[in-house]
Amino acid sequence: MAVGLVREETPVEYFREQLGRAMEHQRVSTSAFTEFYLVNLLSAAVNGDALPRTEPGFDEMPLAMLYVRAMEAARFERSRLLRLLGDSALFVSGFFAESLDGKLADAAYYRTLGGRAYARLSCDEVLPFGPNVFGELGERFGEFADLFTEVSEATRLSRPVSLVKLYERWIVTRSRRAALLLVEQGINPTAPTVAERQC
Repeated sequence: MAVGLVREETPVEYFREQLGRAMEHQRVSTSAFTEFYLVNLLSAAVNGDALPRTEPGFDEMPLAMLYVRAMEAARFERSRLLRLLGDSALFVSGFFAESLDGKLADAAYYRTLGGRAYARLSCDEVLPFGPNVFGELGERFGEFADLFTEVSEATRLSRPVSLVKLYERWIVTRSRRAALLLVEQGINPTAPTVAERQC
């Protein structure tokens, strides 16, 4: 029987497979609920619904301002804004990590605020996923962003990263995945000393 050139699978099936491979490669395990959440966030991108919609006028709001706005909002609105912030930060710092290279708001900024948003969100009880999913997303934000980066690279939506850029990303984020990729290339990543950074 001939194998077809085009596989018939839904975006959810495709991203479940891609995320599973990345998890196996990086030796990351998580709860089934968190994995389900991550797969759905990735698959929503295919339909153009990768992230929850923001209201008009706030599309370009800095993450820190969105966090402040969320903390000042009533409970339901706070949960919505924190989830928007966490999902946006995870998707951008993971799937589109290259877009942050050399920007003022770098990957570390996105990872910090995204992790905080999910951690705070885990305290709210109005969400269908429950506090454990968002608590895990908050605590392990960097690991999940690394998984999204690998999925992005596997889907060929990003260019191969140069070793210098990879090392710079490791310096900023201390990403375990970036360190492993450097080691695979024969480079043992070490942080620059204080004296080296001042030059």
